[in-house]
Amino acid sequence: MSPINWASSVPKKLLSKSSAAFSHFHSGHTRPLHPRQETCPNPSPGAAVLGSQISISDQGGAYARATRLSDGSILGGFTHFEGDTRILQVTKSTDGGQTFTPFGEVARGTGNIDNLFLLEIEPSVVLAAFRNHVGLGANPEYARITVCKSTDGGKTWVFSAQAFEMPGPLGLWEPFMRLGNNPGEIQLTYSQEFAPQEQRTMLTISTDQGATWSEPKSVSWQAGLRDGMNGIAKTVDDNSREALVMVFETTKYNNKGKGFNVESAISYDDGRNWENRQDVYVPPDGRNAGAPQITSFADGSLAVVFMTDEDTVAGAWPEQADVKVIFAAPPTGGTLCWGPPQVVGKSPSSWPGLLTIVDNKAIVTYNSGQPIAKAVTWSPA
Repeated sequence: MSPINWASSVPKKLLSKSSAAFSHFHSGHTRPLHPRQETCPNPSPGAAVLGSQISISDQGGAYARATRLSDGSILGGFTHFEGDTRILQVTKSTDGGQTFTPFGEVARGTGNIDNLFLLEIEPSVVLAAFRNHVGLGANPEYARITVCKSTDGGKTWVFSAQAFEMPGPLGLWEPFMRLGNNPGEIQLTYSQEFAPQEQRTMLTISTDQGATWSEPKSVSWQAGLRDGMNGIAKTVDDNSREALVMVFETTKYNNKGKGFNVESAISYDDGRNWENRQDVYVPPDGRNAGAPQITSFADGSLAVVFMTDEDTVAGAWPEQADVKVIFAAPPTGGTLCWGPPQVVGKSPSSWPGLLTIVDNKAIVTYNSGQPIAKAVTWSPA
């Protein structure tokens, strides 16, 4: 089956809605801490080991993400650019993320397609969600979060649905998917602009393998802030309650001389409602920390990756940024306590993703001239 070709628009019959050399890092304060860390009484103790840099693809690309399949293999996804054409490509690893080979292609076109996210919903059945705008740039003529489906483990793809779509000029960005606790439930969260400086995290749900999606609702937002690029991980808190932790970039301190910072929220009802909004990482004045993703390990510990220009040339965000990782123990009393950061990728590195592949080992995916993966192994003290 040939890849889907997205031109500047999609036939109306397809529109379903309108309106990873090793380095060791031990937790400890090695640089001035941001406000949240200064109030953190006991950052998660432990040591992280970073693996060698691995190429996901030798082609240029951006927004690398990975997902683990039920057979133990790993799919990598990213956006490749060929002139005016954007191609959502899939690579595959069958050796635990040590090597990746070309595998498939979700879609291609001259429109604004990007932000690919992959999720296996049952053995060999994989969904791909991505932004699919008509018109390039920050102000699309028409905005869509498109979902495609593969039944052969991510090799060939067909159109499934528009999870949500709306007329421009405001946009829809950065879809994330997870399986809910209810049988057959797929949760898709994404960023929706309501005004140029106000963006919300939205939730839509499918119970039919992505063929149809519920009316979206705002699940995490604060008036006047630009929340975006959410990621979600499951853990258990100090009272043995199952909890979801969402991370996202926002503009909480933007009027205090700062740019983007990273925050989190917690859900105790499988993602329907979110509470305990709190800082994860706040950069120095005039600098940014954004584009976070999160994962959890077997003991419930959490890791967050993000990109930041706090150690790079001022005024070059987001082109000049490092990718960093931080760790925390599971939430206690609804609060997370994050340790200091470790550099995963030096500038220019951007748009990181994060995936746990075994109990205490994850791979960080990011762009540094080409799609890159680097393993990180966390050993709690």
